[in-house]
Amino acid sequence: MDGMIGLGEYFRKRILFNTEKYQWLVERLTQLEVRVKRIASFGCGDGRETLALLCMLGANEAVGIDKETEEISHARSTVECIQNIIRARGVPDDAPAFLKSPSLEQAVRFYEKDIAKDSTELQSDYYDVAFCDYVLYQIWLDQGGERRMQKAVDEIVRVVKPGGVIAAHEHTRGTSKRVFSIDFRPVFERSGLVLVHIERIAFERGECTKYLCMKEGVAYHV
Repeated sequence: MDGMIGLGEYFRKRILFNTEKYQWLVERLTQLEVRVKRIASFGCGDGRETLALLCMLGANEAVGIDKETEEISHARSTVECIQNIIRARGVPDDAPAFLKSPSLEQAVRFYEKDIAKDSTELQSDYYDVAFCDYVLYQIWLDQGGERRMQKAVDEIVRVVKPGGVIAAHEHTRGTSKRVFSIDFRPVFERSGLVLVHIERIAFERGECTKYLCMKEGVAYHV
């Protein structure tokens, strides 16, 4: 039972089991000397991604957004489980900063919203980093192409503060069941972003691309 184990074991087994997925972002933010206090995770799924980013980036506040009711419910349950462990076992001295918050439910919040259709209620110019993983390409393929994707990117950019970072790990080319090729750069540029890093990774059935952009920033490396 999760309530009977310590926080360290819980995070190793449930949250930080796939940290290599985000290591590229940690490395790039370190190079850019971006100090991260607040994170917005779009397409957060069951919330584990949001919590992993909090740990790895040393932030103390995060919000996760997803359009699926079941995923948001699961994410909120995860936070409640962590809170129960804290009540039972306390917070270790070396725990991540957000776990020491007087109210974990305020430090880590999850909302149901489809950003391809509706704006969120998140504060503008507030978050240091926004992250999405295989989210924009799904909007492009399944929710109306570039117009909907542009709306989603505009909303992501709105909530990031000037000088903040938008990171996207997206499927950009498919060659098997569904053939497609997407270039996200024009969408980012129309939202006023500066591309600071792009990394393409080919695999057997296509290609994925890691994008790092800054809002009103200065290009570091392309």
